[in-house]
Amino acid sequence: MQTYSLIFRTTVVICLFVLNFATLTNNYDFFDEQLEILFKNWLQDNDDHQYDSFDEYQRRMSIFKENYFKIQQFNKNYGLHGAVFDLNKFADQTEDEFRNKILMQSQTPPIHSALRYMKFPTVANVPNSFDWRDYGAVTPVKDQGAVGTCWAFSTVQNVEGQWFMKSKALAELSIEQIVDCDDMQNPDLGQADCGVHGGWPYLSFQYMMRQGGIESESTYPYCAGLKNSCKPCNAPGYNKTICGPPVPYCLIKDSCESASMMTGPLSAALNAEQLQFYHEGIFNPPVCNPKTLNHAVLLVGWGQE
Repeated sequence: MQTYSLIFRTTVVICLFVLNFATLTNNYDFFDEQLEILFKNWLQDNDDHQYDSFDEYQRRMSIFKENYFKIQQFNKNYGLHGAVFDLNKFADQTEDEFRNKILMQSQTPPIHSALRYMKFPTVANVPNSFDWRDYGAVTPVKDQGAVGTCWAFSTVQNVEGQWFMKSKALAELSIEQIVDCDDMQNPDLGQADCGVHGGWPYLSFQYMMRQGGIESESTYPYCAGLKNSCKPCNAPGYNKTICGPPVPYCLIKDSCESASMMTGPLSAALNAEQLQFYHEGIFNPPVCNPKTLNHAVLLVGWGQE
């Protein structure tokens, strides 16, 4: 009797396992269909994503599904701290593709003479929050496209802020000129400005000072990350003049706040490895090497939350 009883229990367990597995499979198939619908809707919203073959379509959909689950996990891990991650234009790219197409090659920060860094402190009463957008010193947010030109955006938007500080007028300047024409390099550090493959704002400032200025956006519009063709570097003249001492740098938070209040929005470099699906909120990644920089942005202010 014991033997029959044992066999019976085993049979029940096997039956339950089969039923549960079938239920899980059905649920998975249903959810997989929902993700495919979500992918098709995403493609309609991102109509610039076109695939050359059905195999490529299938591969991108598979990557999209994997990224969907990554985003859910990111929100679970970091949502309590205010960061929100969501599907965006990079949702059909792997981490490696995002890193190679959008970000620059990871490099250590340039080492400059101590004379080049801002003295601390320079502003007595730094407020808890400040935003140069409230003062009209920042041009609209722009899209670099699927190329590594963030460094040029960061540089030019910093100069736009400098122009505003001087003239109280906001002018959009040519990012494409920097991408096409800037050939500055620092052989000692192995760093150079390389068009769509990345560059350094500190070198771009030197390029503009050497050239004596930069074109306007309307005269020399951005096209490197877009589908329309680009014209070569043949700027006929420069309608803005820039000259001055070596660009100052800041290393710590308080000195950067003071520098921003004194001089306007700042060009800044950061590690953006985990920002592929970032949407909004405060994100303080638990793993981040600040000495490995691969993205350049514009620091327009700060605040507390």
